[in-house]
Amino acid sequence: MKRRSFITSALGAGLASGIPDSLAAQTLASNHIAKPVFASLPNALVGEAAVDGYFTDQKLHEALGTSTLAKPKDVQVVVYNFPSWHPSPFMEARFGKGWTEFDALRNARPLFPGHTMPHYPLWGYYDESDPVWAAKEVDLAADHGVDAWLIDWYWHEGTQFYEEQLEQGLLKAPNRDRLKFAVMWANHDWKNVYPARSPDLAAPLLPQVHTLADFERVADYCAEHYFSQSNYLHIDGAPLFAIFDAGKVIQQLGKDGLKRALETMRQRGAALGFPRLHLQLCSGYDSIAGDLAAFGVDSATQYGTFGWTYGAKPPGSRIPYGVGASEGIASWKAMREKVSVPFYPCCQVGWDDSPRFEEFASIAINRSPDQFERVVRAARHIVASDKHSKFIYVAAWNEWTEDHVLLPDTTWGYSYLEALKRAIKD
Repeated sequence: MKRRSFITSALGAGLASGIPDSLAAQTLASNHIAKPVFASLPNALVGEAAVDGYFTDQKLHEALGTSTLAKPKDVQVVVYNFPSWHPSPFMEARFGKGWTEFDALRNARPLFPGHTMPHYPLWGYYDESDPVWAAKEVDLAADHGVDAWLIDWYWHEGTQFYEEQLEQGLLKAPNRDRLKFAVMWANHDWKNVYPARSPDLAAPLLPQVHTLADFERVADYCAEHYFSQSNYLHIDGAPLFAIFDAGKVIQQLGKDGLKRALETMRQRGAALGFPRLHLQLCSGYDSIAGDLAAFGVDSATQYGTFGWTYGAKPPGSRIPYGVGASEGIASWKAMREKVSVPFYPCCQVGWDDSPRFEEFASIAINRSPDQFERVVRAARHIVASDKHSKFIYVAAWNEWTEDHVLLPDTTWGYSYLEALKRAIKD
């Protein structure tokens, strides 16, 4: 997924080699052509600025306004899953047989001294649409405190890609019931970011066009293929269906159109045997935040927080993880005051989309498992008072080309999974 400067673009997968010229071309003005990468040390990587930008216990307590953290036992952890790590026919038709977004990761390079990207899978490159592999990931997630995956689901007026991870992998894994899942409609335009100057300047591959009829088709497909699965995630008895960018719907259909679209989904769900749906928004709802309940929205969250924190910075920014952590917690508190429905905080592992945007990427430097653990403890504390179901979201399970990954990697090993388990179970 792609979340820079608030997403209108999409992410995708990979590398420019093997891409037809018509797709590989990026519409870049001459003043946006990539410049040589300067290998100077970022100012905040070491020294006083680095120390000041580290998310310590003191900064955690300052962000929450207390040194006594609540530790509710009934918290559920939902982790975003970006399923671009297997060959998918739609992508192969554009980038070549066997292409996956691992191609972008393979071609990434460090940009400055101390830059640890790219981080490679400790278990090696893999095909997540293989049910045997899927079973390994399910066990790993369940053993470390993950209750569910919220899987990025791609649908463009009936054109699908990346659904193989779910339909051929997870749902055929013999241990699938150890881990629940739900789908988040990743309803953004899909662009060629392999690499690009920015999402806004990347050449489009597949636009997202919303209609009420398409919302009905989405409801039909999900009801038939997902909602009745034994391990589908329900909130208060209703299947969860999330929408990534409400702003995209509002842009194309208007605010009233969003309301009618959600009502269309509810009506279709009821007709197909699901009297209630839990409809959740993950971004793009600021203009209606105080009225979400009236729009038929049941809850809200964020797909990470660093996509906005770091994506809003000047291109090429190198900012300590602790800055994003503090800003993220502040955003949770603000949104919980603002929205008219339950709001679930999202904890970010990191942020570095340089495999896609090279030197133009804004990067969270000096991330570490101990800082992430404090962010998760903050989220656990914040949801403690919720009278409804207590959920914490994490970005993400496998965003290798945005550097928010819980899966074991060659830099941190299992440390982030272990940090998550401690923060939730202690």
